[in-house]
Amino acid sequence: MKNVVPFKAPEPFQRLGIDWTRAAATESERLLREAFLTHESSCGLSGLVSLLLLSVVSRRQGAVAEDLQSAADFAEIILAMELRKHQVDTLAAAQSYVSANGSMWS
Repeated sequence: MKNVVPFKAPEPFQRLGIDWTRAAATESERLLREAFLTHESSCGLSGLVSLLLLSVVSRRQGAVAEDLQSAADFAEIILAMELRKHQVDTLAAAQSYVSANGSMWS
């Protein structure tokens, strides 16, 4: 069974001449890409996940542009730190509950 991500790069990117599998072809495309990647990087978890999905889709199409890869690497680091904290907090809460009450499910 082939695992395929159902997420596709939105059509507006194509309409504006952005192809995330290659470097920007023009200065105006470079500026637009830079603005988009900067904004998404600052939009919290949703923006970070968006960048990771764009890089996954681009890789499946053959390549990931260097600017997108850099933004996706940043997103991965930030998400990993956030999720690590979540995992530690969840594990501590579960341990506390089980110590005080026993099994969560019976």
